[in-house]
Amino acid sequence: MKHCMKKQRQQVVEQNNSDQNIIIHNQDLPDDDNIINITFISDTHEEHNKLDGELYNGDILVHTGDLTNGENDPSDLTPIKVFLDWFQSQPYKYKIFIGGNHDFAMKNDEKFALLLKQYPSVSYLCSSSVSVALKNQTLKFYGIPFVTNLKGWTFYVPNEKLQQTANSIEPCDILLTHDVPYHSKSLMNRVLEIKPRIHAFGHMHEHAGVIVKEGITFINGAQMGFPIYDHIYKPIRVNLGQNGVQVPENIKLWSEFPK
Repeated sequence: MKHCMKKQRQQVVEQNNSDQNIIIHNQDLPDDDNIINITFISDTHEEHNKLDGELYNGDILVHTGDLTNGENDPSDLTPIKVFLDWFQSQPYKYKIFIGGNHDFAMKNDEKFALLLKQYPSVSYLCSSSVSVALKNQTLKFYGIPFVTNLKGWTFYVPNEKLQQTANSIEPCDILLTHDVPYHSKSLMNRVLEIKPRIHAFGHMHEHAGVIVKEGITFINGAQMGFPIYDHIYKPIRVNLGQNGVQVPENIKLWSEFPK
């Protein structure tokens, strides 16, 4: 579509059966030269400045779409430029993002491509990949920003093209989509087939959090609530080592995919 951790951590687990989520509080996160920390955010909707003070020195910062509101003139790239000025300035070695259904201006291919050239330290993925060599690991990120249930919105893929779109997703370590995997059987089947270490997405604001299934860590990094758009969630920062993914403290860990 074009367009091993050397140091074990204590854990205190609290289960809340009312909403089928588990909160994990992790202490003593290890400081290890072989661990990559990745921070995931999504659905900031032009409110990215509210994250100031919550993003701190890290290895990789990832945004999985809906950085704008989609309420502006689609030919006006100003909201995207404002976001990119902020995104590029964040204290991470690598910054990677994809689009979402609200990001209409990204469809202005020529203007958007010219704008991206002003941000050489930022990687934009759209049915494409980037590999990051860091701390004795090489991670391949593949990003594809499609949505399945919003005809007329940016990056919408109709049902008859979902299988083809899902099949186009390349094997990778970190998969980035905007839509959630449980909206599309084709997408979910492809994710389970290629088995990325992490599948990160957003879109469903009320489903922010983490779930681990089939050895894959699924992360919804949405920042805004629903139906009222307000900044209520924290960025999700994980530690990625050779032997697995560590989820930091106070992150909602779903026991099943939300309905």
